Amino acid sequence: MQAVRLTGCQAPAAARHHVPQRQRHGRVAAPLPLVPRRHANLLTPCRAMSDDDDEDWEAEEQQQQAAPAPAPVQQAAAEEAAAAASATAEAASAASVRKSSRQAKRGVAAAPAVAEPDMGQAWKMGLGGVAALAAVAGLGFLGHRLSKSKAMTDAVSNVQQSIQKGQLAKESQQRLNEFMSTLRNMQTADLSAKNLGNEGFAYVVDALSFNDRCVAADFSKNGIGPEGASQLCAVLANNSALLTLLLDTNGLGDEGAAMLATSLAGGSRITTLNLSSNNIGDAGAKALAEMLKTNTTLEVLELNGNVIDYEGIGAIAEALTQNTTLKTLGLSDNYIQTPGAALLAAALKQNSTLQEVYIKGNDLGDEGVKAICEALKGHAELKAVDFGNNSMGKEGAAALADLLRGSTQITDVNINMNDVGNDGAFQIAASIKDNKSLKLLDVGGNNISEGGAKALAAALKGNESLKTIELSYNPIGADGAKAFADIIKYDMPQIETVGLGWCKVGSGEGVKAVADMLMYNQSIRRLDLRGNGLGNDGAIWFSRGFKEHTNENLRELELGYNEIKDEGACALAQALKANPEGAPKEFKINANYLTKFGQVALTEALDMVYDMAKKEIVITF
Repeated sequence: MQAVRLTGCQAPAAARHHVPQRQRHGRVAAPLPLVPRRHANLLTPCRAMSDDDDEDWEAEEQQQQAAPAPAPVQQAAAEEAAAAASATAEAASAASVRKSSRQAKRGVAAAPAVAEPDMGQAWKMGLGGVAALAAVAGLGFLGHRLSKSKAMTDAVSNVQQSIQKGQLAKESQQRLNEFMSTLRNMQTADLSAKNLGNEGFAYVVDALSFNDRCVAADFSKNGIGPEGASQLCAVLANNSALLTLLLDTNGLGDEGAAMLATSLAGGSRITTLNLSSNNIGDAGAKALAEMLKTNTTLEVLELNGNVIDYEGIGAIAEALTQNTTLKTLGLSDNYIQTPGAALLAAALKQNSTLQEVYIKGNDLGDEGVKAICEALKGHAELKAVDFGNNSMGKEGAAALADLLRGSTQITDVNINMNDVGNDGAFQIAASIKDNKSLKLLDVGGNNISEGGAKALAAALKGNESLKTIELSYNPIGADGAKAFADIIKYDMPQIETVGLGWCKVGSGEGVKAVADMLMYNQSIRRLDLRGNGLGNDGAIWFSRGFKEHTNENLRELELGYNEIKDEGACALAQALKANPEGAPKEFKINANYLTKFGQVALTEALDMVYDMAKKEIVITF
């Protein structure tokens, strides 16, 4: 058999035929060697040929493969296949190298070699994919469990909330039933500040229907609005016993006020109605004014702390000219001002039934005070006037003094927080000198000094009906305090409240006089000595009278803002221990200079008071 010589490439199967020379890229190709016919079908095309030559050889190879091969050749090829396979692989590798070299010479980029798969890396990638799938599956399972757990938690929470709501509803129902029982069984029912709201109030107030026992009900500070007022009006139509109805500090507004006005315009028996601090404006005031024109039972109407302006005051003033039963009218802290005061004064001249007029905090000025005082002179049974915080000076004080001279039955006079000064104090003192029925005199915050205080003290000497004297926020000094202490000590057996806060009493003669007053007076229930600069010396002087007094009526003692230190606190503590029966129920010593030492001394004294007299004392540091 003729030998076959391979020159770096394997000849195609058609190489047994004569292949003519052909032009390839501008040069003549060398004649291909002859290959035995039996090996022709086993050789692959040469990798060194160009792409066009590859296509031609592939076409010829497909034609030869389509033709049937002789049986002996196929048998021989099968016998030598194993040997040829190895040689073919080596030749293919060498041809690939030479092709890359020739392409580099011709400037053609070499095709990247196909890398043989790395089975280890494949296994790693496969295992990583499996792990990733497992992780995703795990996360999905975990999410499902968490979702299921959350759903169970939410379900449990909903059940617990339902139970709590049920318990709260049960407790609320029980509480409301107790309130209803109070209304049904008590003559006076105090249901103030119970946080009823409209719904709770509508439920509770139904107990007043056909109720012939409860005569006074206090529903103040309960957040009641027009809805609650509507239910109340329906109930009042079936009630003939209620006389006093307190609804202050709610949210009735104009709408609720109008509903009540319509209800009370008929045959209601209510004599006292308090609608203070309900955000009632001119519209509500007008509705209430229409009610006053026809109502014949109402005696007390309180509209303090609302937003009634000129038009509302005008409507009420007109109603007063027709009403013949109203005795007390409260209009404090509204917006009357001087023009509104003129309207009110004109109506008061025609009204003869009003006995108490509360009109503080309306910026009346001297002119407004003068107009109203002049109108009230015809009210022989006038008992109380309140002109506090109205920018009143000595001219207004002079008009008030004229009114007081002719009102021998008056019991309450309040001009707190004005500016009457000593001149006004002299005129008022002269007007009350012969008045033996006065129970309350409040001249606090009027810039009254020692001279005015002495004049007032002299006028009040021997007044056995006075219960409250308020002098706070006046610079009366030690001598002014002494003047009042001297008359209170023996000549005022009914006095209960003494206000001397921020009066510059000092730590000497003034506080000594107050201590003596406390020692001998048997009726004082509240003593205010705040802000007087007592210090330790003053506290020691006061403790001497405090130790000896025998007044068991003392309920409240205020010594705050007095620069008292531990030494003074110890003196007061010793007084409490020595006189447990005379200890007050409320002892306020706040805003002083006490350390823990002074606080402990007072606390131990209170414990001893409880052990000895069984009296519980509330102390404020």
